Amino acid sequence: MAPEVWGGLTYTAQADIFSLGVMFWAVLERITFLEEGATQEQLGAYVCKGRSGWLIPLGEALWENDDLQLCIPMKFKRAPPLPPPPGPAMCTLLSDMLASDPDARPPAEQLEARVRSALEEDSH
Repeated sequence: MAPEVWGGLTYTAQADIFSLGVMFWAVLERITFLEEGATQEQLGAYVCKGRSGWLIPLGEALWENDDLQLCIPMKFKRAPPLPPPPGPAMCTLLSDMLASDPDARPPAEQLEARVRSALEEDSH
C-alpha cells in the first residue's frame, strides 16, 4: 500500500502508481518474502526496521519516514535467474513511482510513455 493509504488519507490513482512501482521493483530485483505460515514466496518490497530486524511494508516505512532513501537497484551482485540490473532511466522512473508524496509520482496518463522511454533509453 502507498504511504498515504497507511496514513488513512484519501486513496487516489497515485496510490495505484505506487503499488505498480513496488511490483515493477520486486519483479526487476526478484524481491521476495515468505508470510508467516506460507510455503510459497511472494513478491513485494519491505524495509528492515531498526535493530530488531522487523520487516515492514515499503509504504508503511515511507509513511513513517518520508525522507527514507531507496537504493534502486538494490542487488549489485546478481546471479541467474536475476535479470541484469535496471538501467539509470528505469531506476529514475521507479524512484518517481515510489515517491512518498503522491503528487511527485507520474500520473497514470504519462506512465506508459515513461516506461517505454526508460526501456528505450536503457537499451542503448
